[in-house]
Amino acid sequence: MGKPFKLQPILDLAEQEAEKSAMRLGALTAQQEQLDLKLQLLMRYREEYLERFRKTLRENPRNAAFGNFHEFMNKLDTAIDQQQASVEQARQQVAAGKHEHLDRRRRVKAFGTLAERHQAAEERDAQRSEQRALDELTGNQFSRKAGRA
Repeated sequence: MGKPFKLQPILDLAEQEAEKSAMRLGALTAQQEQLDLKLQLLMRYREEYLERFRKTLRENPRNAAFGNFHEFMNKLDTAIDQQQASVEQARQQVAAGKHEHLDRRRRVKAFGTLAERHQAAEERDAQRSEQRALDELTGNQFSRKAGRA
């Protein structure tokens, strides 16, 4: 049996870190999607409210409550601005998470390559050792036959 790969614990740790970063990236992506949906909902609600106000204004221009409309629209616009900021922050976090995950995967790949090289070297050594033993056995058999003759 060959020598164990000395960096195996580091490879295992790198694989665990890569799995954790993948899970964090998944959570960040899900969070960003939820924030995007909320932003879309706010924007859709703003358009619907604006359309209802326009309809009310067309049907009964004297009854339109401009003050309430403007106050509510300002609050809605503020909420949309805040949500857009949250979405942008989430996008930046997802980008950072992707970068971290790619770094972790590269590290695993590098250690995996070292492990493969180690395994290949061990197999070559085992084949050479087996070939030497076979050559020695063949040589001994040949010597015994030559000694009898």
